[in-house]
Amino acid sequence: MSKDHERKLRNYVINRSLQLRLIFVSLGYMAITLAVTLAFALLPVLHAMFDPSDPNAQYEAAQVFLLLAQRLVPAVLVLFLFFFVHLVIMTHRICGPLVNFTRTFESIAEGNLSRRIRLRERDYLRDEAEMVNEALDSLTDQLTALRQENLALAESLEKASHNPEMLTEARRRNDRIDELLSTFHP
Repeated sequence: MSKDHERKLRNYVINRSLQLRLIFVSLGYMAITLAVTLAFALLPVLHAMFDPSDPNAQYEAAQVFLLLAQRLVPAVLVLFLFFFVHLVIMTHRICGPLVNFTRTFESIAEGNLSRRIRLRERDYLRDEAEMVNEALDSLTDQLTALRQENLALAESLEKASHNPEMLTEARRRNDRIDELLSTFHP
């Protein structure tokens, strides 16, 4: 098996604790569902098998039970295997984006608003990623406007020391910066 192929298989488990919890809880529910289904399917056969009044009926019920067990056990094992693979893929499509979200939030916490959430073609959480990206775009636009106003204020303050009209302009720019800052809530 090539290194690239091994890496791709290993990458399906991204967030081990979350993915394994989701997988085992889902497999547990599946096991309960299968147990209830098998109980309803096999109870009449088991009842006939343990009924001491008719030995021929017991023998026939035992034969039916053995036949069902021979066919159902492999089918149940295959179902569990397919369901396990399905769950690994599904949780991968959720946990992969969560890793991307986490890294983006860490980047934001460090003051970097340039990182965007990019998802793979079949990943889930697309709407949420789009909302976060739109919020980052809005923050970036507001910070750009704030920086421009701050530069203009610095220029106005430098000129204001020589001209009273420029002092009024500096106050206007300061009010604009206050207005821009008021959009952020601590």
